[in-house]
Amino acid sequence: MKTTGHLLALLAFSASTAAHAQFDFSHVQYWVGAGADSSVLVVDFQDGTEDASYAWGWLHNGGTGADMLNAIAAADVNFSIDLNGGFLNSVTYGSHAGIGGSPNYWSTWSGTSFATLGMNMGASEEVGNGDWFACSYTDFNPPLDPTEPIAAMDPFGFTAADVNFWVGAGSDTTVLVVDFQDGSGASSFAWGYLHDAGVTAETMLNDIAAADPEFAVVTTGGFLGDVTYGGYAGIGGEPNYWSTWSGTNLGDWSMNMGISTLLENGGFFGCSYTDFAPAIRPGSPTAASFTTGVTATTAPSFNVWPQPATDLLNVSTALAGQQEVALYNMAGIRVHQGSTNGTVSTIDVRSLSGGMYVLQLGTAKRLIAVQ
Repeated sequence: MKTTGHLLALLAFSASTAAHAQFDFSHVQYWVGAGADSSVLVVDFQDGTEDASYAWGWLHNGGTGADMLNAIAAADVNFSIDLNGGFLNSVTYGSHAGIGGSPNYWSTWSGTSFATLGMNMGASEEVGNGDWFACSYTDFNPPLDPTEPIAAMDPFGFTAADVNFWVGAGSDTTVLVVDFQDGSGASSFAWGYLHDAGVTAETMLNDIAAADPEFAVVTTGGFLGDVTYGGYAGIGGEPNYWSTWSGTNLGDWSMNMGISTLLENGGFFGCSYTDFAPAIRPGSPTAASFTTGVTATTAPSFNVWPQPATDLLNVSTALAGQQEVALYNMAGIRVHQGSTNGTVSTIDVRSLSGGMYVLQLGTAKRLIAVQ
């Protein structure tokens, strides 16, 4: 078992969360729009779950609650609204839904802070710089105030294309996100996993631990006990425990039944170290590093997609002039030689066996996956 000095930080962070500050502008993670003014939208589904209320940020140059709702719905693939004639009928976000009349309706609120929210005249309410606009699903007997939100996340803030370290083999892909929740905002990491249908999250965790010497897990009887990665550690019961989550992207996490959950092709599986008061969903991750000496280079100097590649791999660079491009298998054998001049170039990978390869552009290298 790896040990770490971060355990003390975890203990301190756990003790501090009981007295956390009320949600404010600094807690917003996902901003949409453009303009000189900034406002916050809160949507509370009041469905009895621990994650019923969410917040987004809106950048704008004046507008109404309806304008804000439409802008966020256009930007966030997980968020949709039914807004007719200025009346907010229905709202859905991920697994949450508030359908007008089935059984409740949406009330609308506004204020200069979360603490000052009061009911307003509806979605036509003007929203100014620094204002808050909120929606609460309620039976109006009495109207329910919006409860303190958690930050909504950009669904494409991290995707499979951002993964540097891929493990396994197969036709399906899953992104694993592990968040140690140490309070730094930089304790969440992601790996990619290639697999076939019918594989459990427990198998994925153990396969990634076998491939990455910096990553270790303890799973007992289908229960995730301990996780360590480099200098980070989440030890079961000291003081918190691991929650597990599923999603189709980074913005629609929902808690699942644990590491016996079957992996979904193209999906995300998350592990978050939490005191369950409430359970904290995984945050936006950093790509885990490939630890055998391959250096990952990211855009704008070096960009590749899709990942994993099945037919054609696209390569582009912002570097001036022609750059040599080479692809090597994990035995160090060169399987492709070419060049790019900054525009998009393609590599036909259909003849390659599924697995991991090193793509070199000039002197920069990046680990890529082919399936």
